Amino acid sequence: MFEGKTIIVTGASGGIGVPLVRRLTNLGARVIAIDVNPDGADILGSPNLDTSKLIYHCSGLEDEASCSALLEQESHIYGLVHLAGIFVPDDMASGDTEAVYDPVMSANVRNVYGLYTSIRKALLKETSARVVLVSSLAFRRGAPGHTAYSAAKGALVGMARSLARKEAPNILINVVAPGFIDTTMPQKIIAKRGIDAVLGEIPMKRLGSADEVASVIQFLLGPDSAYITGQVINVDGGIICS
Repeated sequence: MFEGKTIIVTGASGGIGVPLVRRLTNLGARVIAIDVNPDGADILGSPNLDTSKLIYHCSGLEDEASCSALLEQESHIYGLVHLAGIFVPDDMASGDTEAVYDPVMSANVRNVYGLYTSIRKALLKETSARVVLVSSLAFRRGAPGHTAYSAAKGALVGMARSLARKEAPNILINVVAPGFIDTTMPQKIIAKRGIDAVLGEIPMKRLGSADEVASVIQFLLGPDSAYITGQVINVDGGIICS
């Protein structure tokens, strides 16, 4: 499906990134995996992954210059998946603007803005390139105690819709909004609220798996989504309806 195509995945060694990278390499993609974790290459180097198709960069994508430096040799890029981000609580207390809001916006939104700016020309050299940004249930409902994170995930949706109108039909840009997924990110919330209370809000009565989110991202990168752009797909077990 993705033979001969280069796809960038940020946050690649995280809970959703690992099964996604595995899926993409198994389907023939050359994956440029980016993550702040210095052990990310080892995490991704599982027996089920074709490492000959994997390039790993340890980077936080702090600014446009660092993004360009990482990818200056890439003349054609078919896809970008932005999973990178941090989930930090806030109290709206004195100092939270600098201590929480600024780093959360930088690690969730500013980095992909700089990255997209750096690779846009390479994306436009492909036929029907794809971008998938990963938002969250926090954008849909608001996460109490995570105001900056909720704002950042909403900003990604606004960015995607703007770019979808700007870039169509050359680049298709969509968003996936996961709910409670069985990864490390929501574990503190689940522990605080109790698993029974969390599952009680989810019509499907279970947490989602990382691979279930990865499968939707794969669909949005693939040929079957050729007439989809500017959309937000919830992968949340129906919680947004409850």
